[in-house]
Amino acid sequence: MSLKKTSILFSFLAIAIFAIFSSEAYASQRFADVPSTHEAFHQINYLEDRGIIEGYSENGTRVFKLYQHVTRGQAAKMVVLGAGYKPLKVTQSSFIDIDPKTEPELSGYVERAMSLGLFNEVPDKRFKPHTPLTRGEMSKVVATAFKLDLEEYASYPSPFCDITSDHPYFKYINALYYNGISQGSKGKFNPDSYLTRMQFSLFVARAMDKQFRLTVKPVNAQNPCQHQTAPEKTDTIGRATVNNLNVRSEANDRSEIIGKLNRGDEIYVISIDGWWAKVNYQGSIGYVHKTYLKLLSQSGSKVKNRIIVLDPGHGGKDPGTVKGKYAEKRIALAVANVVKRKLENDGAIVYMTREGDTYPTLQDRVDFAHKHYAEMFVSIHVNSASSSSAKGTETYYSISANDNELEDRALATNINNEIVKQANMQNRGVKRADYYVIRHSVFPSVLVELGFITNNEDLSKLVNSNYQQVFGNAIYQGIVHYYSN
Repeated sequence: MSLKKTSILFSFLAIAIFAIFSSEAYASQRFADVPSTHEAFHQINYLEDRGIIEGYSENGTRVFKLYQHVTRGQAAKMVVLGAGYKPLKVTQSSFIDIDPKTEPELSGYVERAMSLGLFNEVPDKRFKPHTPLTRGEMSKVVATAFKLDLEEYASYPSPFCDITSDHPYFKYINALYYNGISQGSKGKFNPDSYLTRMQFSLFVARAMDKQFRLTVKPVNAQNPCQHQTAPEKTDTIGRATVNNLNVRSEANDRSEIIGKLNRGDEIYVISIDGWWAKVNYQGSIGYVHKTYLKLLSQSGSKVKNRIIVLDPGHGGKDPGTVKGKYAEKRIALAVANVVKRKLENDGAIVYMTREGDTYPTLQDRVDFAHKHYAEMFVSIHVNSASSSSAKGTETYYSISANDNELEDRALATNINNEIVKQANMQNRGVKRADYYVIRHSVFPSVLVELGFITNNEDLSKLVNSNYQQVFGNAIYQGIVHYYSN
């Protein structure tokens, strides 16, 4: 074989070997939270290969944080690099919320993005680099950065129910759709919803390389909403108990966020499945984690179908506080049984952490409530003190930071007030303390101390079967009042 032929052969072998290793590198897992089976695996690797994304390092492991919101600042960097530009060198920022001395990289990419017209003008000189990017903003950023022909698709029908031709982002959104970059969700684009890092990566990769683009489905020139039937109003309203509550496209915490609710906002609940409420959100179907919804029946019993877990304190080897022949565990169970019966008669779904003289651990009780998708947790106890003069009823909710703290307090107040009134008990008030069973329960959870076994006046009521009926009825009424407001 001649030297020339040998040289050519080695050249081909070298190219083949390089291609093999390049292919393996492209298919390798770069981030611990982006397995090869993930829908965005290849697109994220593609962007990482080109230095457009970096991810994060946590405890020596690289992660991408797929479902974290992408910020305006992060988006600026990704599209500037993806479109082949470089950041500007900045000594004086155009924005009062970006300091080029402390954040020179961020400042450079944002200034470049603004010079390219990727973002709308900022009238107050605040770019808000750490604010999540909306889908509407994304449409302009991507379509402009990658020079999609906006006018070519301006006369095309909108494929989305919520985007009409007079929408400010109409041209950008149409350009994304007809170029196979974005197809929305269930006939809607949801321009005000925030984007995840995964979603934005998919859009950038599709804009950069046509191998990743979606098949463009034909669009009927008629109103795309006309064949969609809006969900009907239902008998159950869900009132948001926290601010910034996500409404998602599917019943899981990784699906697209299609909207937000703030405390006090109300929506119709279509059905409940596990932790998720299927809801009527602005005329379409959405899903909300029911832990952060107060479910209110609009007719009949206020507690019908509510899942309530009652926790009679102590039990088995643990009698609780004791006075002579009287033990806390028996009093708590007797009262809990009254509450259970009354709630069930009203249509509630009631579970007891113990129904006999058994001893579930504190963690067992917490796990039990979560296993049954509890919407409320009420732990029933009897108090004691070194002084026999201490008496009265007090009700606790957790002192730890808890998104549902206001609901805890409202429930505790309703129950406490009813016991004081119906059983003629001294009112020791609603208090905060980190008892284990309520600290580890995010749904509305309280711990009731009916009275003091060490006080003769309280004891005479606690061990009296008639008064146990009164205590039980008071807790039941407190729960009903909570669901009535």
